[in-house]
Amino acid sequence: MQDRYVADVGDFGKFQLFRYLFNNEESPLNGKVLAQIWFMHTGEGEENNDGRHIDYFERMMGTDEYLEHSLLDVIMRNKREVTELENLKLLKNAKFFYEEVPKALEDRYLWLNMALTFANKSQIVAVAPDNGMALKCNRAEKSFDFLTLSSHYAQKVYPHKYIFSDEISYFYRLPYLEVCIVYQHLSRCFAHNEQIESLKNTLQSDYTYVLAVKHKPYSPRVFFFLSKSQVIHESVALRLKKFTQLHSEFWQLF
Repeated sequence: MQDRYVADVGDFGKFQLFRYLFNNEESPLNGKVLAQIWFMHTGEGEENNDGRHIDYFERMMGTDEYLEHSLLDVIMRNKREVTELENLKLLKNAKFFYEEVPKALEDRYLWLNMALTFANKSQIVAVAPDNGMALKCNRAEKSFDFLTLSSHYAQKVYPHKYIFSDEISYFYRLPYLEVCIVYQHLSRCFAHNEQIESLKNTLQSDYTYVLAVKHKPYSPRVFFFLSKSQVIHESVALRLKKFTQLHSEFWQLF
């Protein structure tokens, strides 16, 4: 996560989804403590359009007016800083982890331990690396290999932009955790919906109860919900079904 991404269409989607799940008394996740793990870094000097998609307000007007006004205010005040997302009080019972992700592997383990300690007593953990899970694409087979921190760290040029599969398992095993939410930015490996189905199937082999919801505008992205129990899984599925039906132009449930 970088400051330049704040209040772009990705942030709007994330907080629109999370506010529907965590701020409504009808939701099974209402009142749960959410630990948002930002994978903070300062960037690599990339010259691209990341973070520039801020012309979405008219298109999404009326979907969440408080969120719209809050993010537009951030842009107008030129305060595109990650800490502003916490200051806006967009989510109830949420806390945010801002420690910058180090680049050296030995330091990464120390960072991971701090993040796990921070999230230890939370029922919901959401991890938000820039690019999502560290994967190797098998284009011909339309599948992915999941890379681990312990064995494949050097295979990624910018490892601080990814979460590795063993890191996901560490968060999932936290004692109070009910749901782990993993962000994924879709690639050009093969068709986006096929990527989602492939990733979901692989995750189900380790976590059983998996849901995926796709945010469509601009560059599509996905949030995977890994639940600890069937009861939680089914209640979250019903809530996500209502959400995607209400906003079907922008969201799709898998």
